[in-house]
Amino acid sequence: MNSRDPNESIPDDRWYEIDQNCSREELLAVSKVYAREVIDRFDLSVDVSTLEWSISMRAKRRAGAVKYSGSVPKEVILTWEYFENCGWEKVAETIRHELIHIHLLNEKGDSSHGPDFKRWAAKLDTEVNCVRFSEPKWWVTCSSCSNRYARYRRSKLVNRPSEFQCGKCGGRLAVVENQDDPDTGDSS
Repeated sequence: MNSRDPNESIPDDRWYEIDQNCSREELLAVSKVYAREVIDRFDLSVDVSTLEWSISMRAKRRAGAVKYSGSVPKEVILTWEYFENCGWEKVAETIRHELIHIHLLNEKGDSSHGPDFKRWAAKLDTEVNCVRFSEPKWWVTCSSCSNRYARYRRSKLVNRPSEFQCGKCGGRLAVVENQDDPDTGDSS
């Protein structure tokens, strides 16, 4: 691995930019090349060639993920809908995020979003948590404190909200179908 200049910045995402008309294979190819550049610039303990890379066509709440076998990183998963809705720059940010998880697991046995992760996230200019990029099908709302939980798939909570209580205040929950959900054809 290369020794990193402390003043080194992240690679220019625009150099690798790919548009939403590309194929999944093209997105994965560019993602791996970009990941190698980030790894080299920041001397991360990650080997792109030992990882599988894939695209999720179903994910609605996460932009990316790392799958592990025990404590060994095995696969980086990127979300197609995130790419379609947010573009390459945000996917590049997600790649940096997932590389931090792998690096910290390899170096410290910790893949959490703890203090080490936050320091690396600042250094690699990436978010700690994913922003919502897809409209949920339902909102579970609390009648007492107006807390809202986004739900993308049917679950016990969506089907039987009376059996649950708000995690913030203990209030009663109700389910409201999202009127902005593109799958319903409705909008407000």
